[in-house]
Amino acid sequence: MISKLTIRRLVLISTITTLVSLGLMVMGIVFPTPLLLVLAMSLGQLFGTLSLALYLLAIVLDLQGVGEHDEIAPHLGFEGKGAGDAGGEGEP
Repeated sequence: MISKLTIRRLVLISTITTLVSLGLMVMGIVFPTPLLLVLAMSLGQLFGTLSLALYLLAIVLDLQGVGEHDEIAPHLGFEGKGAGDAGGEGEP
């Protein structure tokens, strides 16, 4: 089962591959040797396309409501601090 935590990881991996792609393309421009330029543009396009696909997958999963009923708070260290927790005090 896919949870919200998995969707966040997909976005994180997408961000990292985007930065790798950008770095490769910048390397091809800063150091314009023919072999490095071809490798940078080819691998840059591969990583850029992969990051776009992962990001779109995360959007589709989020829009479908995958993991909506899973509690992410225990994974982040917020045990017992949910939105519906009144705290037991006599609040109006």
